[in-house]
Amino acid sequence: LGGCAQWNDSGSMSPLEATSVASTTGQSKRVVLEVRFVNTALDALDPDQTAGLWQWVDETSIDARQRQRLLENGVRVGLVANESRFLSRLESFAVETDVVEEFLSQASVASDVSHGDQRIPIRLGRRYELALRQPFEGSHVGLVSGDGEITGRTLNNAQYFLAFTATAADSVEQLRLRIRPEIQYGAARPKWVSSDTAIRIDTRRETWALDMLSIDVLAAQGDTIVMAPDTPTRGLASKMLIGNGNDQDPEQLLVLIRVARIPSPADKLVARIP
Repeated sequence: LGGCAQWNDSGSMSPLEATSVASTTGQSKRVVLEVRFVNTALDALDPDQTAGLWQWVDETSIDARQRQRLLENGVRVGLVANESRFLSRLESFAVETDVVEEFLSQASVASDVSHGDQRIPIRLGRRYELALRQPFEGSHVGLVSGDGEITGRTLNNAQYFLAFTATAADSVEQLRLRIRPEIQYGAARPKWVSSDTAIRIDTRRETWALDMLSIDVLAAQGDTIVMAPDTPTRGLASKMLIGNGNDQDPEQLLVLIRVARIPSPADKLVARIP
């Protein structure tokens, strides 16, 4: 039947629009972490300057026993209490880079330690890894202190990571974030990995998981966790958070992990609607 009417199916959606909506819906129920690597010259912070920086950090938000174990290994951790004051103070110590140095850092070519910013959407209960530096060439001895004992291992081509997992808290406005230092080393080996739907081969290296140094933080949206080497540098921190920068001068790495987004109950409800 011919005619001049233009039929318009307002309920239909193009494949591109459908993919975009599905992606947005999936993202709405994820936690978002913003990670910032701040690099400072190794000798930039003396004890007085360090005290001036850490006065804006609440270290008591970390369990006292966990905090003591980390300090024994030269690592200092806390929850930023005044973000604007802390960042303002931190900017005065950060290493300035030009455009070329920034490109090389982002490409992980010229510097041992990590640079730049990352925005990471994560699912509750799933594990994520964050590389702190490039792998060491050859073998070196990793030493970890804990409960009055020192444990050492000879590691080949070792690379230091943070593995973190977010889980739900009692309050919908908070989450529990578990951060565990790890060292991956040796040659990559294939392993069978099973899931709900299939079995696949995953090629990974051996991992030394430092459970005794795990950090458990109860965080709300907008909270920032800071991890940095203590002054003077020592122990595990001298390997994990220290390395040569773009100009081959020693740098220390400060890691800022900000909880940028926690899904609300309304977000989770919308995400379930087909």
